[in-house]
Amino acid sequence: MNSSNTFFVGISEIPPLPDFSKGTYNQIVDLPDNVAIQDFTAGMIGEKEDDLFYIGRYNEKRLNMYTGDHFEKNNRCIHMGIDIGAPVGTKVKSFTAGEIFLFGYNEKALDYGYTIITKHIIDDCIVFALYGHLNRKSITEKKSGEPVFRGQALGEIGNEDENGGWPPHVHFQLSLITPKTYDLPGVVSEKDWGLAQKIFPDPRLVQGQLY
Repeated sequence: MNSSNTFFVGISEIPPLPDFSKGTYNQIVDLPDNVAIQDFTAGMIGEKEDDLFYIGRYNEKRLNMYTGDHFEKNNRCIHMGIDIGAPVGTKVKSFTAGEIFLFGYNEKALDYGYTIITKHIIDDCIVFALYGHLNRKSITEKKSGEPVFRGQALGEIGNEDENGGWPPHVHFQLSLITPKTYDLPGVVSEKDWGLAQKIFPDPRLVQGQLY
């Protein structure tokens, strides 16, 4: 398969989508009643400084937002997770019971910065969840295979010096395919978009209708 992102190379079979209604879930960030829903289709211009809490949408084509070779050489601009904006230091919680799978630091500009990936069993299927743009202490003393419970604080939202250079938020993404490292393609090209939607389910399946 000729793909613009090496993550998708060699994928010949996609696991079935679990029946997420069989699980019990927690919000990964405690949100106030009124949360701004951002439109990033034209770039970062939708965000306002007074929107301390906001939602960035799944499956959104974000033109002019992702710059540099990390994105531009493969025309990656379609967002495959949900962004939850919140103040630096806000607790980020596990959406359900599972275990720590991988964690580390993605150091490139506009990458995830400090990142945790957890592993879960839902409807007898394996599901992975990525939490990106955390702070340094979020990965301190973590161990792969360490159990986590629903609602457990996994880490905290990082500042721009630790989160890849972004305004403070957490990128939350589900995957039916095993991550190769503490990373997942959070934005994809149109070429990979169809496959990506099958591999990376809508996070609202476990977070509710945030928008």
